[in-house]
Amino acid sequence: MNDADAPVTGGRIIPGDLPCLVCQARSSAVCSVLKGERIACLKDIVVRRQIDAGRRLFDEGDPAAHYFIVTDGAMMVFKEAHDGRRQITGFLYPGDMLGLNHHQRYAYSAEALGEAIVCQYPIAAMNGLFREFPDMEHWLLRHCSDELASAHDQMFLLGRKTAMEKIATFLWFQMHRMRRRGPDATRLELSMSRREIADYLGLTVETVSRTITRLRRDGTIRTAGKQTIDVLDVDELRERAGGDRALKPATAHPG
Repeated sequence: MNDADAPVTGGRIIPGDLPCLVCQARSSAVCSVLKGERIACLKDIVVRRQIDAGRRLFDEGDPAAHYFIVTDGAMMVFKEAHDGRRQITGFLYPGDMLGLNHHQRYAYSAEALGEAIVCQYPIAAMNGLFREFPDMEHWLLRHCSDELASAHDQMFLLGRKTAMEKIATFLWFQMHRMRRRGPDATRLELSMSRREIADYLGLTVETVSRTITRLRRDGTIRTAGKQTIDVLDVDELRERAGGDRALKPATAHPG
């Protein structure tokens, strides 16, 4: 069994050729720097892996053998206390990278929010590509810088904002992400549950639900079921989040 076939905690390998030329994630992923025929260098080192909803790709502390790029669906990354409490540190979407590690072990756990697909890169082979294609290494350095800046954003979000400001900021950042995918940035199709939003923002589920209800009653948003939120008053949402000065994230997404 080669490195690309090494088992991970969750997911299964998808057989067949890599659909790089039609991949929705390619424009924003590390492979975006490989133009034209250079993309063929991935053929022998990358596999696609499907992870069912609620299944983990890897656990914190597992030996780190691969990097992963989300190509479809959404993932969340989190740290877990010994008593089961968890702090979600980010939600990842197509084009986002996960699997950065510390002392050759994963620094967090990763779980699929819904059915998700990732491209799996052996770390050793990826390091070889960095030497061959310096633009890929430059992409990784930018990614690491974005992750560090995003961690500072979340520290401020958790430590210095009220529950209303946290929820409004979270929705604002989700809107910011939607602008990269299509023109209807005010309709948010959330992949995460109220519990997962609470675990990301350091709130209780009751507080999340109560705050969203307040935003709905005030006419700032409209909800359609548990996953869909329409932002009706963008200016009001910005003010609820703390105004312009609080809404300049270093990255295009929370986490």
